[in-house]
Amino acid sequence: MATDDSPTLTTGPQNMVAMAGDVAPLPALTVLWHPDLDRVGEVAPLTALRDTGSVDLTRLEPPFFVPGSHVDRPIDHQTMNRSPVLRIVAKRGGLELGLGATDKKVEIDGAPLETMRELSHDDLRRGLIITIGSGYAFCLHIIQYPIIRSQDLGFLGSSDAIEEVRRAIVRVPDDETLVLLRGETGTGKELAARALHDSSARSKGPFVAVNAGGLTSSLAASALFGHERGAFTGATDAKRGSFREADGGTLFLDEIGLMPYEVQAHLLRVLQDHTVHSLNSSRAHKVDVRVIAATDLDLEDAVNDGRFMRSLCGRLTNGVTINLPPLRERREDIGLLLVTFLRTRFGSAAELQRIQSSSTYGSPWLSAQTIASIALSALPSNVRDLQGLAKTLRTCIVPGARDTHSVVAERLAILAKLAGSPASAKPSSGQKAPIDIVAALDASGWDRRRAMEHLGVSKSTLWRYLRPHPELVRLLDLSLKYLRRELEACGGEVASLAAKLGIPEALLTRRLTAGR
Repeated sequence: MATDDSPTLTTGPQNMVAMAGDVAPLPALTVLWHPDLDRVGEVAPLTALRDTGSVDLTRLEPPFFVPGSHVDRPIDHQTMNRSPVLRIVAKRGGLELGLGATDKKVEIDGAPLETMRELSHDDLRRGLIITIGSGYAFCLHIIQYPIIRSQDLGFLGSSDAIEEVRRAIVRVPDDETLVLLRGETGTGKELAARALHDSSARSKGPFVAVNAGGLTSSLAASALFGHERGAFTGATDAKRGSFREADGGTLFLDEIGLMPYEVQAHLLRVLQDHTVHSLNSSRAHKVDVRVIAATDLDLEDAVNDGRFMRSLCGRLTNGVTINLPPLRERREDIGLLLVTFLRTRFGSAAELQRIQSSSTYGSPWLSAQTIASIALSALPSNVRDLQGLAKTLRTCIVPGARDTHSVVAERLAILAKLAGSPASAKPSSGQKAPIDIVAALDASGWDRRRAMEHLGVSKSTLWRYLRPHPELVRLLDLSLKYLRRELEACGGEVASLAAKLGIPEALLTRRLTAGR
């Protein structure tokens, strides 16, 4: 492991000294939105709740600080009242929230705060989204205090959930050769794999990434283990295979749950004896490889359904497992993530700040209510959905563009349909109803890339949706030009062409119609 990854003790304004074992849960406010976008992501541990039993949110208190720094400062903006806007009171088993002397509209999870409201410990663990006027959004949540933070390892955010991922990564011993990453799509499994590689003694070796779910049964063995010349038709040259290419480094097997069943036994053998046998060769090759496997599927369910080998599942789950949290379990990070993606889209932090600052306080380019709607919505592809929202918002700065709130609302409605359930839904099973897939293909003119954007999913996820429906894969592989030529050869009879291609007539008709 890397030697420069010792954690940073961030205690906040009281500058307490504590060891990691002395931390305890404490309510905190994290800035999700602020007129000064550099303040997004700052945290205020509500230590006064332990001392006086209450905290007032004003322009001058409580102090907020950047995790990893002891420098703190209040909200300190002219649009925030000097008098209390919100009062937070400690109660047994939770908190109580009430309005201060303010004329600003205050909402909690999208509902107006009009009277004192009691919050349970479970509410705080989930994270509540508070908006004040149109300029400020906060997440009220639980944080371990004093705050101990490691290197970011490429992961943005100050939540305990993402910090646990960082700690888990640096705790993996260098001699551990198998790591399983579990998490929903878009939670950063490949980022975690690269961080594992970079923080290990293998960092100077190769990092080879393979989409195991995209391998066909006929080519998987060759791609992973290599082949000799003449091993099969078309094998004019020898190929080393991914395991030998990753020798001395890391092999990342993404979508391991979708690996063809017949290849899983070969993989199990390699994991056990660290020896690779190329196709058409009797020679064994010893390999020194750390294998990092990732999946968003429930492997145990896949075993029970006969889609995954029980022995391979046992081998993977008996080693080191790191769970990547979905965004709904780290709501306090959403503001910082979105601002970071927006800055990437807008080219610079200054340009994004200029656009936000040029709008009026009563009608900002991007309001606290819009940020709250994002934080409270179902985001089935997690961080990837935030990146898509940032891309969409980039189109809202041209003259005559629609307002950002309506654009975001439409996109969130689409994501909610894709999620198929509220934000507390279970991880995706990896399946998708055929009608949903066909509708997305129709809307995108049966273009793979456009279909990915329409669904808001990655290439590997789209393949997972398509894999159980070979007729859809077949239609996507056939160009519209080819289909029209063949249709002409069949005398314009769609039924005849459908029978010839082995594709349902109704589906073929939709493909031909969508391509016009």
